[in-house]
Amino acid sequence: MDDFKINSDRVFTLSSQNYAKRENYALRSLQTGLGQFVGKQYDLAITSFKRAISAAPLSDAALNAYDYMARAYLTQGNSQAAIDTYTKALKIAPNRDDMHVQLGNIYTTAGRFKEARDQYALAVKYNPSAPNRYSLGQGYMATGQYEEAIQQFERVQQKQPKEPFGYHGLGQAYAKQGKYEDAIAAFKQAISVQYDYQDSYSELGYVYVDSGDLESAQEVVNTLKSLSPTDTSLADSLSQYIYEKTQPKMTSAYASSLYSPFLSTLGPGTALTGLSSYLANAGVEHTFAMEFQFNKPMDAASVQDVFNWSITRASGTGRADGYNYDMALPATDVTLQPTPQAVYYNKDEQTATVLFKIRQNATANGTLDPSHINFTFKGKDLVGLSMDKSADRYSGFSGFA
Repeated sequence: MDDFKINSDRVFTLSSQNYAKRENYALRSLQTGLGQFVGKQYDLAITSFKRAISAAPLSDAALNAYDYMARAYLTQGNSQAAIDTYTKALKIAPNRDDMHVQLGNIYTTAGRFKEARDQYALAVKYNPSAPNRYSLGQGYMATGQYEEAIQQFERVQQKQPKEPFGYHGLGQAYAKQGKYEDAIAAFKQAISVQYDYQDSYSELGYVYVDSGDLESAQEVVNTLKSLSPTDTSLADSLSQYIYEKTQPKMTSAYASSLYSPFLSTLGPGTALTGLSSYLANAGVEHTFAMEFQFNKPMDAASVQDVFNWSITRASGTGRADGYNYDMALPATDVTLQPTPQAVYYNKDEQTATVLFKIRQNATANGTLDPSHINFTFKGKDLVGLSMDKSADRYSGFSGFA
């Protein structure tokens, strides 16, 4: 028995010494791989990390090798290999919350949001830290589980009351639910905790736009530019969003130079022959044109649909803005067709040329009040926004209204 015990102890000692050597080799291979990784020699680094894992698969060096090998694959754009690497590592050490988060991040980038959420949940299971809960909250938001996300962000805020991240997450979740007032309050709270937290300023600006407060959104753009005058990417993105969500307007009108111009500044009693000599004879028709400038790209089909336009006499409001100054019409006055003959859209200039006909009366003495003719457009811009009602109608007397 004593001889057997001595031999067993000797075998155990030799085995321990052998494994220690393997661990030492794994550590050296890891260090070699890290040097290659830093030097951006990713293929060589992956080979070194594989040696470390093969030498001592259960060692800390091997787990770190798995981590950096996955990072190397990601740098090379091979996300599936990175997923496989983290999956193997987590079978060995399922309590590595950092790896669960890394794997969740890869799934998120790949649009595999449910798998990402599940990894973040495992990270919280093994380590319910504020950063892990924040990741889980983001995972819940990506899968549309906004109430669950709010619960996580509230826990983050409780754990880190002097950090902005919990409030920031709450603002994002409320915004997703369309609870704009709550979202604005949460983002402002995040900013009150950290005055230069640009992500919250940016998200606040988007909520202002979505709630229709474009003026406040523009103030946020100005603040972002002041906080980061050298990197205006957040401000620029928000400015573009404001632009896209701003309803289109007609900003100016011209007498077209390509067709017979319609002189919209002429007042009541204007003889048709004063508009064009082509209308000197009874019953003749002549085509006129007006050109309108838009403030943003428009949907060409919408602009060129003649039924989105109307040409009508202005209705009075008691301020001399009605047709013929709201006075009785002369017997010579003619009526225009309410629908244009055609409309052409120039996408490069963002202009619409509206063509319409005027017919001389039977006695060749027709008159018109060009300044009180309303040209109204009810179409949409390139992203589907309807016209701003404050600038969808034009007359020579009132301008845009």
